[in-house]
Formats: sequence, structure tokens, C-alpha cells
Amino acid sequence: MKDVLRPSAEPNSRCTNGTHLLSFGISIDTPDITQRIVAAFSGTPLAHVIVFASPSIDFPQLIGDLHASFKCPVAGCTSAGEISDDGFVEEHVLVVGLPSRWFAARTVLIDNLSTRDFGQLNDMLIQNRMALTATNPGKPNGFSFLMVDALSRCADQLLAAISPGIRGFPLFGGSVGDGLRFQEAAVAYEGRTYENAATLTFVVTTCDVHVFSANHMAPGETRMVVTQADPADGIVRRINDEPAAIEYARLIGKDPLQLDDITLAENPLTLRAGETFDVQAIQRVTEDGHLLFSSTIEEGTVLSVAQSQDIATHMDAELTQIINGYGTADFLVCDCVGRRIEAQKTQSSRQLNEVVKKHGVRGFSACGQQIGPLHMTHTLTGVALFPPERGT
Repeated sequence: MKDVLRPSAEPNSRCTNGTHLLSFGISIDTPDITQRIVAAFSGTPLAHVIVFASPSIDFPQLIGDLHASFKCPVAGCTSAGEISDDGFVEEHVLVVGLPSRWFAARTVLIDNLSTRDFGQLNDMLIQNRMALTATNPGKPNGFSFLMVDALSRCADQLLAAISPGIRGFPLFGGSVGDGLRFQEAAVAYEGRTYENAATLTFVVTTCDVHVFSANHMAPGETRMVVTQADPADGIVRRINDEPAAIEYARLIGKDPLQLDDITLAENPLTLRAGETFDVQAIQRVTEDGHLLFSSTIEEGTVLSVAQSQDIATHMDAELTQIINGYGTADFLVCDCVGRRIEAQKTQSSRQLNEVVKKHGVRGFSACGQQIGPLHMTHTLTGVALFPPERGT
């Protein structure tokens, strides 16, 4: 795969055509990968760099090299796929640069998720948020971006804990993975990589900001009740008082032996959240026939088998509506890996790639997505950044 570089701006000129964010995608097999990445951003002072990397690369080495090479903070994560100028790719590194002319940022590391006392987080978050705002009075708008180790299974508790500390910085994010192996995932902070951890990046900007979520699923008529579960582990043992995998397979018209990654991605479930519905995808079937979800599922929860709209058409319509009145935007997103699998299975990958290219979408495929205090799956979450003088 060829190197991909969005047109960058000269330090004293204004980026046009939706290029406030700069990005560079490169195959992990490319020689001198660090030097190529750094060279791609030369000439543009950066406030912050975010790295999304295939788990096949030596992630600690990459992050250490980039931290030593860039003159700004570097955060990042392993991914379940990358989203670049070439659309949905794998075995790549995608680097997103936030030019200092329009952005300032601070990243906070939240480590030891499985044993941490989340009650003590907010003072640290508030201090960092206020310091960033106070030192950048000319950048009045902001958002926050979360990258959290999916294998820690702590996203729900983390989101509930940090909500007070991010006030005024609408949040989106992704649960980071290692493709579909579900064995090892990592986030990066100040030149080091961490498992069982998360990073929260506060960003202030002169751009207009819109944090959003979208999914192409609607609740169907087939419903089920979770009758036995281990919520903390995301495990559902019984549905309708029957073994979970067997009952789920029956309800979607499949044999339990057919519950592979593709079938699970094609048949997510919906959960009512107030007046709307969140999508909850099943990560895998355990060896003892239970269903493993990416998020917390309580006993007594009523789930519906989701009905899918055309994924590419829906995504194009959603992004078009977001930019209505602006004409252009930069999109930084976390997209569920299940949506990528679904597009491949339904032979919609080409159309979806065209949508990504049309709207200038950059980001990574995640094993779970966050929007505000909510953790969900089979969803696209992200931020749209608009030229401040062009809104209506």
C-alpha cells in the first residue's frame, strides 16, 4: 500500500478544504517508518500527535521512536484496523497531527484500570482541563478523546467516574484492541505503552466542534431477556432461561456452531437507552457456551435483534447532515470493527470506502465505542471540526 499524506499547511498559511487535522497513513512493512512519518509533518508546528497502529508492529518501539522525534506530546493505541486516505486498511500506522495554530491539547494517563479507585480521578482531570483552558484563551471550543484498553473491561465504570471531570469537553472514544485476537491491547503516553490503561486527551481549538455518534441499526421485533449474567465481566450465561449461545442462535435462525465472528457482527442486539436505542454487539462465544459482550449487561435486560440499514448509504447521509451549513469538515472517528466485518460480508466495503474518502474521515476500528457517559458497540463515534467562520 502506498504512503498516504493529506495536503499539509505551511506554518503561516491557513489549511483549506477540511484539512485542519493532518494525517499520514503508512504500511507497517515500509522501511524507515519513523523517519517517513516525521518527515510527512515537517514544516507544520504540531500541538499534539495521535497514533493508531496495527498490533502487528512493535508498538513500544514505534511509540518510543515517535516520542523522541516529535517536538510535541504523542498519544496513541493499537487498533482493530485503521481508517486513512485509502479508506479502511489493515497492517498500517495512521498518525493524526493537531497543528498548533488551531489546537492545544493535554493527555492524561489512567493506568491500572482493573484495580484503580476511580473516585480519585476527577481532581486530576479538572486540574488538567482548567490548566489547558487557562493557557489557551484564544481557543474557546473543546472536546475530549478517550482510548481505553478493551481487555480491561472497565470502560463502563471509567465513563461513569470521569463524567464530572470532563465538563464542557464532550467526549467520544474507542475501546482499543488487537485486531480480532482479543489477547493484547495497549495505549501510549509520553513514550511508553501501557496495558490495562486508558488515555484521555483534552483538546481546545478555534474550530467549531460537533461530537457525534451514529449507527445504522434499528430494533427488530425479536426480543430476548437476559436471565443470568456476570455484568462485571460482560458475560451473559442464559437468555430466556436457556443457555445463552443456543437461545441467541435460535432467535437469529442459526446453528450454534455457526456463531463465528462474521455471524456475530451481522447480528448485533439493541438495548433501549431512554428514548433511543444503543447497539450491543457480542464479542465472542466462550468455550462453555456463554456470550461475551464488550460492555456491561445486567440480568433482566431486554435486548432486541437489530435490523440493519445499508451501512454505506446510512453513513453518507449521517455525515452529510453533520456538515450541512458548513460544506466541509475534518472527521476523527472510532468505528466499530463489527461494522467493518459487516461491510466485508455484505460486499459493501467499496461503497463504504468511497464514503470515507468523500468526507475525509480518519481514525481507527475499535472493539467498543464511547459517547458522553455511554459505552456501546456497532457504532461510529467521533468529532467533526469546522472552520469557525463558516457555520450558520
